[in-house]
Amino acid sequence: MGKGLRRDAADNRARIVEAAAAAFAERGRAVPMEDIARRAGVAPATLYRRFPTKEALLAELVAGFSAELAALAEGALRLPPAEGLDRLLRTVGHRIAAARGYLPLAWGELASSEQVGHLREITAAVLERARAAGAVDPRVTVSDVATVVWALRGVIETAGDIAPAAWERHLDFVAAGLRRGPERLSAPALALDDVDRITGP
Repeated sequence: MGKGLRRDAADNRARIVEAAAAAFAERGRAVPMEDIARRAGVAPATLYRRFPTKEALLAELVAGFSAELAALAEGALRLPPAEGLDRLLRTVGHRIAAARGYLPLAWGELASSEQVGHLREITAAVLERARAAGAVDPRVTVSDVATVVWALRGVIETAGDIAPAAWERHLDFVAAGLRRGPERLSAPALALDDVDRITGP
C-alpha cells in the first residue's frame, strides 16, 4: 500500500509539472493555479500540497530546465571541439523557444547558485576546448556566452509567434562573430560578479 501511495504521489507530481510547463509556455505566469490543477487532472488541494505557491512551481520548472542545460553542456563536451559551443547555443535556443512565456523570465531569478555555478563550469570547459581548437576568438569569455543567451531570450520573447525562427538567424550572425571576432572590442568583458548581479533576483 505504501509503495502504491508513493507511486501515485510521484505520478501526480509529474503530471503537475508537465501541465505547468505547458500552461506557462502558452499563457505565461498569469495562468491560475486552478487551471494547472485541472490540466493535470488533480484536485487543487493536491497541487497546493505539492507546490504551495506559483513561485514554488516555477522554481521546480527552472530546476529541471537548469539540469537539462547542464546535461546539454556535458553533451557538448563530447562533440568535436569546433562544434561543441555552437551546438550548445543552438540547442539552448531551441529549448528556450519551446518554453517561451516563463523560462526566459524566470530563469535568472529562480535558478539556484549551485545550478548556475555547475552550468558555468561546464560552459567554461566547452569554451576552453573551442578556444584550444581555434574555433572561437581567444578573447571570448564565459560572460560573453551568457550575453549571447540573454540576447537569444530577448529575440525569442520579442518576436513571439510572429517570427518564431528570428533567433536562429540572429545566432547565425553572432556565431560568426564568436568565431572570428572584431579587430577591436568596444568594451571589456563583463566580470562574472556583474553577470550574477544582472541575472539575480
